[in-house]
Amino acid sequence: MSSHFFIVGKKDFGVLFIRTAPLRVASVSHETIAAYEAAHPGVDGYARVAAAAKSMLVRQNGEPDAELDQAQIQGIEALVAGGAVVSEADFAFIGEVNDAGWDFNRMVQAPIEAALKAVGPAASVTGELYDAILSDDTGVSR
Repeated sequence: MSSHFFIVGKKDFGVLFIRTAPLRVASVSHETIAAYEAAHPGVDGYARVAAAAKSMLVRQNGEPDAELDQAQIQGIEALVAGGAVVSEADFAFIGEVNDAGWDFNRMVQAPIEAALKAVGPAASVTGELYDAILSDDTGVSR
């Protein structure tokens, strides 16, 4: 079985690991990464996580003998440690949200209203990936 795997890191926040099928989510907190850095002087914990994550993705891509060599892993680590943004995503946004006012009485919700409702504070926890629809009509439910 294969699924999509997203690894998103934000310095001073942490790293999220998201697998889509079955839906699984894990987090490495900033505090955990800072403790790792303290135990490994001179190591950028975020860079080390990024390099290990990319190495795992290459190794698990289903291609025989696919693997990053040590120079490639160190290169990724150096890029991230140097402040480079490394991404294979077409776009990614990271921000904080507040549950208060999560009623979406705003025009910015179209066409993602169904997705926003699925991840909002009133949504039920199902343990499965919600396949939301896109709609320019307000009040669309799914």
